[in-house]
Amino acid sequence: MAKSLCSRQLKKAHLRPCTWTFLSSLLLFSCFAAQAWAATPLEVVKGTNDAVLAIYGKHRVVDAAVEKDIFAVIDAVTDYQVLAGEAIDPLCPTLTAAQCTEFKEVFTRLLRISSVKKMGRARAGRFEYEGEKVAGKSAVVRSFAFFNDEKVPLEYHMASRGDTWVIVNYVVDDVDTVKNYRKQFRSLLAKKPFEKVMGQLEKKIASLEAEK
Repeated sequence: MAKSLCSRQLKKAHLRPCTWTFLSSLLLFSCFAAQAWAATPLEVVKGTNDAVLAIYGKHRVVDAAVEKDIFAVIDAVTDYQVLAGEAIDPLCPTLTAAQCTEFKEVFTRLLRISSVKKMGRARAGRFEYEGEKVAGKSAVVRSFAFFNDEKVPLEYHMASRGDTWVIVNYVVDDVDTVKNYRKQFRSLLAKKPFEKVMGQLEKKIASLEAEK
């Protein structure tokens, strides 16, 4: 987005008289600088994890206020709409539009609370990074999350959003989050009515929220 905007601005600037040379040069510099400063997928992930670790480092007790600060960090770099859509949309043909919307809302809440509890992706004590692989507007950042003495492979699947990157899926210990939840939900819906499945998920969310 930044690149295309800069390109349009530069084209307009070049059509003006020579008296605008200085302005064009200044605009050229600012556009190149903005592109140079755009964070890479790895930098986005590392910056987010560092911010979360810093929050934990300031608080011996993780209460609701601390979790709120953590959510503010991870929500900014996570596209829950894409995550929920990838997991739930294939199930929606058997549901009403209202049920599909409710399912995505409940699933998003489950994803968020799961990420900050126990073995959630935001509860690791430290991280090691193997690198990133970028292909157009998609990228994968490979890392290891350490939960005490346990070393867990953690991949962040990311998508370009303007001049930054957001998480659209993650693979924990070779388990794809989207595919795993979709499989579980498909199985549950085959055995139970929608209302009972939602009730089960609500109980899970309440249980996670009660964890200290």
